[in-house]
Formats: sequence, C-alpha cells, structure tokens
Amino acid sequence: MEGQQKSSLKKNTIVSMIWNAVDKVGFQVVALMVGIITARLLSERDFGLIGALSVFTLIANILVESGFSSALIRRKENTDEEYSAVFVFNLGLSVLIYAILFFSAPLLASFYEMPELTDLARLLFLAIVLNSLGIVQIAIYTRNLEFSKLTKINLAAGVVAGVVTVWLSVKGYGYWALAWQQILQVGVKTLLLWVCSSWRMTSCNFAVLKELFSFSIFIMFTSFLSNFSRSVYNMVIGKVYQAERLGFYTQANKYQQILANIITSTLSGVAYPVLSSLREEPGRQLMYFRKIMRIASFLICPTMLGMFVLAEEFVSIVLTDKWLPIVPYFKILLVAGVLVPFHTLNGQMLLTNGYSNVYFKTEVVRSVFTLLSLLLITISIEALLYGYLGASVISYLYDNYVIQKHCSYKITHQHKDIFPYIAVSCFMLFAVEVMDYYANIGNIYLQAVIKLIAGAALYLLPLKLLGSAVLKDMLELLRGKRSV
Repeated sequence: MEGQQKSSLKKNTIVSMIWNAVDKVGFQVVALMVGIITARLLSERDFGLIGALSVFTLIANILVESGFSSALIRRKENTDEEYSAVFVFNLGLSVLIYAILFFSAPLLASFYEMPELTDLARLLFLAIVLNSLGIVQIAIYTRNLEFSKLTKINLAAGVVAGVVTVWLSVKGYGYWALAWQQILQVGVKTLLLWVCSSWRMTSCNFAVLKELFSFSIFIMFTSFLSNFSRSVYNMVIGKVYQAERLGFYTQANKYQQILANIITSTLSGVAYPVLSSLREEPGRQLMYFRKIMRIASFLICPTMLGMFVLAEEFVSIVLTDKWLPIVPYFKILLVAGVLVPFHTLNGQMLLTNGYSNVYFKTEVVRSVFTLLSLLLITISIEALLYGYLGASVISYLYDNYVIQKHCSYKITHQHKDIFPYIAVSCFMLFAVEVMDYYANIGNIYLQAVIKLIAGAALYLLPLKLLGSAVLKDMLELLRGKRSV
C-alpha cells in the first residue's frame, strides 16, 4: 500500500510538473511574442508609464490575497462555506483598495510628473478587482494538482489579451494597449475560472478567516516586502530619471523575469502542494525537496548565464537596436536571477512546515539589503542593480543557514545539490565569451546560433561526463524510457 502511495504521488508530481511547465512556458512564450511586437511598435516612454504604476498593482494584489491561498492549500480540508468567506473578504478588500487608488491617481501623476498617469491608473487598477474574483478557484485547482485546467485557462487568457494588445498597438493606442493587456489578461482568466470551476459561492463561515490569518499574516507581509523592495526600483528610477530610462529598465527586468519565472513558477507551483502533503514524513519530504533543488539548479544556471552570453544578440535581433541600452541592466539582472528559484523554494519548504514567521524573517533580510542598494541610485542605474545583486547573494547565504536550522537541509548538502551546475555553467559562460572574443564571425544571426550551440554543448557534455543524475533522468524522460 505504501509503495502504491509513493508511486501515485510520484506520478501526480511529474504529471503536475509537466502541465505546470506547459502553463508557464506557454504563457511566457505568448508574453514574449507580444512583448517583441509591442517593443517594436511602442516607445520607451509607453513602457515607462506602465512601469511607474506596477508597484501599486503588485502591492494591492498582495494585500487583497492576504496569503489566504497558501493557507487554504496547506489545510487538510476546506468547506464551501470557508471558501465563500475568503472570496467575500478578497472581493470587499479589492473594491476598497481600488477606491483609494482611484482617488489617489492625481497624486501619483503629480509625484512622477507624468500627467497621463491619472486616467491610466484608474483603468489599470481595475485589474485588482478582477483578480480578486478568481483567487479561490486558483487555490482549489492548485490544492488538487489540477494544473492542466489552469494551463488551458492561462493560455487562453494570454492569447486573447495578446491579440487585442497587438491590434491596439498597431492602431496607435500607445500605453493604453499595454494597460488593456493587463485588464484583459486578468479579466478573461477570471471569467474562464468561473465557467470551468464547479465551485460556487454559498453561505459564509467567517470564523475561518481568523484561523487562516494567523498563518497567512506572515505570508502576506513576506510577499509585501519581497515585491515592494523590488518594485520600488520602478518608483525610484521613474522619479530620479526620465520615463524613457524607466522604460529601458522595465524591459530588461521583464525579459529576465520571463526566463526566471518559467523555471521558478513551474517548480514552486508543484512543490508547495506536494511538500505540504509530505510534512508528516520529514525524511521523504527532504528527499523530494533536494531533488527539486537539483532540478532547479540544472535548469536555471545554464538558462540565465547562457542568456548573459547572448544578451546583445537577443536584444538586437529580437527587440531591434533601439533597445540596446537595456543590455547592461539585462546582464546584471540575469546573474541575480540565478538565485531566485533557490530563495523561492527554500521559502516553500519553510511554509509547508509551518514556519511562515521564519520565512518572513528571511524576506526581511533580503528586503533590507535590497532597499539599502537604493542609496546607489544617484551613481547610476547599473550601480543600483549591482547593489541588488549583492543583496541577492547575502539573502541566499542567510537562507542556507535558516533552512539548515529548521528543516535539516544541511548547508553541505545544499552546496552539493547546487554548486556543480553553477560551476559547469560558469565554465560554459567563460568558454563561450573567450570564443566570441577571438572569433570574428561578422553575421549577428550566425554568431547567435554558434553561441547557442557551443553553450549547450559546453554545458551538457561535462555534466554527462560527471554522471549527472538529473541529466540522466531528463534524457530518459525525453526518450520515454523513464517510468513515472
């Protein structure tokens, strides 16, 4: 019986991870295609205006969600009455926050000295209310590992929003096209969640809010700190520099996040419900967690450092030369992005074991050093981003200490799981950079292809020689020889 349970969990985990990967990869591919087209059609200022408001949207969504999704997923059982109570709370809070932001829009426009923001903010912030309407359904699907349904819903919403955004961009609507992309993305997704989900609101058991809040309060504060400390860069850059410079930064950050989010969201989305189901089996839970960390290392290191090598070719070919100023920002953010999955997964491990307060402390450390880096803004945006990179390294080292103390994941084991992939990726980066320095190919397209092939070979061959178990598992899965 125990063997059957393990086999079932393993099968569900792999199937869920595949669907979650399809979701994240598919959605990000759609986002990438739309981003490429809009980057060619719209101005740097258009992206800067949207970027100036992003911090408020992020923080508002965190306050509305209040950490209840994670708390609901973690609970053994939830009733329809409890789901209904969370739904009413989320919706009511979202309407209140939207009202505050609606009347604050002129103040935001005055702060940034961008008069267009008043009307833009009042439209864009409608996404906060729309987002609140689908939080419960997402929690139910995630709890049940029904990622195939979420995948189809997210892709459908992304395609609809993307098509309309491109059409509006072609018609010359500028930054309004980007605003409608966010509204439609959330709106269509929420509509499909209601159409496809069997859950419907009933009478409310508001007593559950108190129980959930005791756990979710730290998740909410953690998310608030994490997103505010990073999104505040948009606010500061938009205030100190012109909207065009903010547009360059937001584009660099967007494409770095597309790469990092595909891997991080795919793994963490499946890791949390699976690790939660294993919290009463600590030995088995740790085994799964270490495997997820190795998979994250295998994927994130060559992806981010490989794009570091290809940064200039990517920007020039895909986005056109007018966006080449983002390359220095892009490269620094790519290096910092290597550590993002590890911080997220460590946090998931802490949360599944009930240490939401400890996870909050790790985010405080990360946020303090990230905010300290703002002191470098007067030097240059590059100096600011180097400060962010330093904050990420310090946060990673602190995470190692915390996860060892509370979850028995020894620092030596962490380095054993992660370091080989970082080392091989750094070797790949160095070798390709040297090759590029001495080779004078001339054709940028051919140069990009050669770099890509050389980078893949210089990463995979050493791992093959070193006997990487993750690489072996991946190859067998692709060949259809690995049983789930």
